[in-house]
Amino acid sequence: MSGGSEVWVLVAHELRRRWRSLLIWGVALGALGALYVALYPTMSRYIEDYMENAPGGMEQYFEEFGGSMTVEQWLGSEFRVGIAPIALSFLLIIMGARAIAGNEERKTLDLLLSNPLRRSQVVAGSLGAMALSLAGILVIIWILTCIAALAARVDLGPGSLAAALVALWPLCLVFGALALLMSAWVRRAAIAIAVPGVIMVVMYVVESLAEAIEAVRPYRLISLFHHLGRPMEGDFPWTAVLLMLAGTCVLGAAALAAFARRDVYT
Repeated sequence: MSGGSEVWVLVAHELRRRWRSLLIWGVALGALGALYVALYPTMSRYIEDYMENAPGGMEQYFEEFGGSMTVEQWLGSEFRVGIAPIALSFLLIIMGARAIAGNEERKTLDLLLSNPLRRSQVVAGSLGAMALSLAGILVIIWILTCIAALAARVDLGPGSLAAALVALWPLCLVFGALALLMSAWVRRAAIAIAVPGVIMVVMYVVESLAEAIEAVRPYRLISLFHHLGRPMEGDFPWTAVLLMLAGTCVLGAAALAAFARRDVYT
């Protein structure tokens, strides 16, 4: 069996083992997207009325909408600083943390490595499982949200929605790869979850606060959420996506180096 085939066997095993939970994640977040679409016709009228009567200090916050909010702006905010990016990032953080440190704590890592597998294949298989799991969830979200748009007769382009979800894919992978690195290094799944989790939350909070507080805006450059741009409005962040994919590869290589230099506790 070639090395690539062995990695695929690991990935397929993870997907079979997790398919129910991944389906639940996809349906739950897809239902959330569908709810946002269904609420858009009503909420857009409320938001427009509020913008017309907003206090003096809020004009700058609403100026990007140009007096009205499109469905792309409404959903784009959800897929940039809403529940979906932080929930999906946290899911991959858990997967990355449990891939090595979690298995070691459950006394199953030595059993896995007793197979004819190289440690590089374990790391590659973990990254592959995270990438495909996330892709599957994003596809479910896209399908359910598009169905809701048709049902609600909302003019939402499936391509613009796909662009927003594609931009989320490398963002979440960065946090998952960081958790995998911590998992290979610190041996404790709780720590491997906590470190990237805290970094993610700090970035999320900075970007959320920067939306409304002028003094925080210079610091939003440290947040990966900020660099997602506005893909639903035609501003796809190609540079940021490529850099985040490169960062995922670097973190994966660092995880391999850390895993290769450590003993496995049994």
